Formats: sequence, structure tokens, C-alpha cells
Amino acid sequence: MGHPKPDPILIPAILTDDTMPVVATDFQTASSSLLRICNACSLLMQQRQLVKNAPAFVASAAQYALTVTLPMPDLDPEHCFWRKSPMRRETQINLLFLLRRMCRIYSAATECVQKSRGLIAIRTTAFAAAACVGDAISRVVASDDPSPFALHYSGECEGPTQPFGIEAGSFGTLAANLPIHDPHYCALRFQCLDYLRGVSHKMDGTDRLTIFNFDLGQSPMAGDIELCTQLSIQLALPRPYPATESANIAHAAALISGTSGSIIEVLPEFEYFRDVIFHFKHSVSGKAATPDNVDEFKTWLPSDATLRWSTRPISQEDPTLEYHVTAFQSHRQEFVDPVTGTTESKSTFKRFFSLFGKSSAERQKLSSADPTNIVNTCGDKFQKGKHKPISVHNEDDILHLKTEELPTFGNVLKPADAERFLSFMTVPYIRIPLIMDFFANGDPARLMALKTKSLQLIVDAALFEPGLWKPADFTETVNEVPIVDLDKLQALLATPLGTLFNEIAKSPDVLTSCIVNCGACAGHGRW
Repeated sequence: MGHPKPDPILIPAILTDDTMPVVATDFQTASSSLLRICNACSLLMQQRQLVKNAPAFVASAAQYALTVTLPMPDLDPEHCFWRKSPMRRETQINLLFLLRRMCRIYSAATECVQKSRGLIAIRTTAFAAAACVGDAISRVVASDDPSPFALHYSGECEGPTQPFGIEAGSFGTLAANLPIHDPHYCALRFQCLDYLRGVSHKMDGTDRLTIFNFDLGQSPMAGDIELCTQLSIQLALPRPYPATESANIAHAAALISGTSGSIIEVLPEFEYFRDVIFHFKHSVSGKAATPDNVDEFKTWLPSDATLRWSTRPISQEDPTLEYHVTAFQSHRQEFVDPVTGTTESKSTFKRFFSLFGKSSAERQKLSSADPTNIVNTCGDKFQKGKHKPISVHNEDDILHLKTEELPTFGNVLKPADAERFLSFMTVPYIRIPLIMDFFANGDPARLMALKTKSLQLIVDAALFEPGLWKPADFTETVNEVPIVDLDKLQALLATPLGTLFNEIAKSPDVLTSCIVNCGACAGHGRW
């Protein structure tokens, strides 16, 4: 029979420490807090069979570390926590290493828990905060041995160089469709957008060269090529000759992916920063991170989230090299169609087509409060079988809907009420008070209709999806009525902190009175 298997030894994982500040006060407490949280999270994930809900605890701890413990950077170096004090090279490398490790832990943990659209929104915001912190640390010119990468990236290197930046990309467009229920993360999202806009634009408003635009394409772009060229000159690395476009792309792809190893061997911080940005970009506009043919209850480890880089030709016809990044059992980390990250109104319906028929991970990028999405998912005609999708942009489109195309959510809304409710979705800037008044005042059956799950999700999205962001330097004004250019109209109706914050700041009375009425109609103990 043999000896019985000994009981496992449970190693305690300490996620709270009274000796450490809630928010890092200096570089030492920042690195120490990150290291302790990383070690505790690794212990929990390794003992997932012994600790119930271990991935959820780990995801919460990693999320807290990225969004609270690490201070957000400032565009002004004199006021930026990461740049106002001297930093040693070893501290810079260690911070970026721990930041990447935390991103791996957070990525693995969030793949183990049930993913709602609210969690995806917070996840993208947490990775955006990590990207901003990583950007600020990478710009630091060390006080002892400055990194060549930091010198070139910050524009502090001698010679005709200029700073580089990171673009928000789909974080400003696709992520605007994800509901955020916590005001802290809502404010943090727009703080990240403000920082990323600042580092990707010059003082005169023109665009700066940006690197690691993985969501726009898997081949190196102009900023990547320029940075690799500058680093190759300083590090005496061989450069392609003649310097054709394909040769420069192949050279940059080999250096960035690490297949040549020439840069990563000398500048490990380059690799750490690259991985942090990839995690950020993929969290926003990436396809499913894990393979479909695995047990849904499988618990992934941080080591599974390790990004493994290589290069491959795009196709047999096109020999241009592109990145080939894998993780989670060698599953390729791919991105959605780049058109889905644009803000042009002409591509709105194309964006719907590019995501609607794909996997659930991609469909979650669609807004649940968009009238086109509502009609094509909740209309009786579309629920009974496959039909050609319908584009819905204004009230005229709604009035032309047939009875079987109109969503009544299981007949809980009358056709007239369904038309009225759907018309509110065509005016995102003022839809919140309209929707609240629709349910709070009038037929009490409307409030009871919120028992329907699909209607709950739509109202939740209409209230908590932040929408497009308006930067502080936005100067466009209304000079014609009506505004024919829909792209300009969307930009004018964008808000600095989200539509719900905007409503609370500009017109709180309607919102609060409707909430009180809803509570009174629902009855004591039911609201």
C-alpha cells in the first residue's frame, strides 16, 4: 500500500502590512510594497487548491497595488513623484521588473475569475495606470549610470533627438464602451488618458513619435524604427544597408522582439517596459488571451502569463516581419481589427460588424447602450434567427423599424415605450436624465420591467459607460446648427470625466429626484 501522501503545508500569505504606507512615499517603499505584494500573490496562486477564491484575492491585491499604492505620474517633472527626486539605475531597473511581474500576476489572476464588462473596464484602467507609471520610470535619467534607453526615450540624449511617447490608442475609444461603477477608477481612467495624451503630443499640439503601437499593427512603425536606429548607433549595433523600408522593419522587429538579443542583453529595462505596454494594449483591444479548449475552471499561474516573443513573415506573399507573441500555453496574443479603435463615424457600423460576429471576448468591446447593438441583439426578429444587421443612428431609423425588429425585452415594455426608450440611446449626452425620468415617472410597470436581465444591462451601460474623453486643451466650438460633421459632434459632446460625472456636476437635481422616486415606487425594502 505504501505510505499515505502527507498533508500539504499551508504557507501564510500576508497581503496587509501596517508598517508600509497605503501610497508609496519614496522609491524604497514603492519597490518594497510591490515586492511584498508580488510575493504574497505568488504564494496564494501556488496554493490555489488550499485557499478558496485565491485568484480573486490576488486580482484584488494586484489591482490595488497598480491603482493605489503606486502614485500616478505627472507631466511636469518637478511635480512628478517618479522624476522629481534622483533615482539610481538599479532602482529604475528593479521598479520596472516588479511592475512587469505585477502585470503578469494581474493578467493571470483576472483570467481565472468570471469576467464581467465592469471587471474588464477596471482591468484596462489598472493596466493603463501601470503603463503610465512605467512610462514615467523609463524617462528617468539615472543619477549614477544613465540608461541609453532612458536618454533616448526622454529626449535627453545629446544630438538631434526628440522624446518618444506612448499612445492611448483604443483605450480612449473601445474602453469608453465599458461601464465603470467606482468613481475612483472612473477618475483614474481620465487621469491616465490625460497623461498619455501629454506624452504623445508636443507643446504645439502636433503628434510626437510613439512606440509599441501593438493595437495598430504587429509590425514596427515609424517611432519604433527611429528609436531602434538611435539605440543601434549608440550601442554600435549593426544597421541594415541599404536602409530600405523592409530592412528597417526587420531590424526593428528583431531588436524589439529580442530575437537578436542585442538590446535586451544590454538594456533589460527595455524588455520590461515593452511587456508592460503590451499587457496594457492587449487588455483594451486584444482578442481572447487564453485558448478556448481548456477547462473553464483552470487556474492560471503568473508564469503562464509570461510573454514569449518571436517574429514571423505576415504571409507567404508578404515577407514583412511581424511580432508573434504567445502566452497561456503558447496561445497567440492577437488584437481586434484596428478599425475598431477609430473614432470616425463612418466606421461605426463597420466596427459593429468587425466585433459582433466574433468571440465573446471581442463582443464585450461593444457598447451595451448603442442602439445598433440593442436592436441587433434584443429585437425579436434577430433572437429567432440570423438576419442581416440593421444600422440605427437616429430617431428616424427607430421609427422605420418593423414590429418584429423592435426590442420589447420579452414584452415587458409596450411597443410605444420600447420606441421611446430606444430613442434615448441615440442622444448619449442627455440620455441619463431621460432614462431615469422614463422609469421614475409614469407607468409603474416600467420600473418593474427592470427585473429583465437584458434591460438591466442596457440601463447599467447607459448610466456608467464613461463615453469619449474631452481633453483640457479642446478648443472646438459650435459654429453651425445642426452640426453636419458627426465626428465633430461626437468630439463636442465628449466629457472630461464621463457622462455620469458630467450629469452630477451640471444637473444633479433631475438625477437625485428620479432616484428618490424610483425608491418610493419600488417600496420599502425592495430598492
